[in-house]
Amino acid sequence: MKPLSAGSEIDAWCTKCRMDLGHRIVALVAGVPKRVICQTCGGEHAYHAPRTLPQKAGVFIRRNGATPAAEKRAQPAGVRATQRARVEQERYDAWADKTLGRTVDAFRRYSMELTLARGELVLHPKFGEGYVDSVREDGKVSVMFRDGARTLAHRAR
Repeated sequence: MKPLSAGSEIDAWCTKCRMDLGHRIVALVAGVPKRVICQTCGGEHAYHAPRTLPQKAGVFIRRNGATPAAEKRAQPAGVRATQRARVEQERYDAWADKTLGRTVDAFRRYSMELTLARGELVLHPKFGEGYVDSVREDGKVSVMFRDGARTLAHRAR
């Protein structure tokens, strides 16, 4: 194996891409990589050893020594992004079904002095139109707005 030097390539965990990828060594201290640049995203960061070890005898081994049977296999970033997008679209569709097309009279203008119930429509001065998703016992409600859920205070019953 060739000795490591500045400019040589090495596999490392990319803190930006969140994957094991090829990196170029920028700095070494006593022959150990300290700073690297990701060849995929171009991000420069401290060297982190790869999260997965090379395959041995056809078995994928994780850094902690567990095999996929013992540990749930992590999904690729593309799959996770697709799942997040689907969940976000479902959340937006639920918000749209409950709020879009309603008249302004259907909404209550938000105030901390209001007593809110699940399903009520709320018009907030900053977040816009929303609906009460859940009522908590600590005097707060979760209101779903176009850009996501917000926890707001209200007068508990």
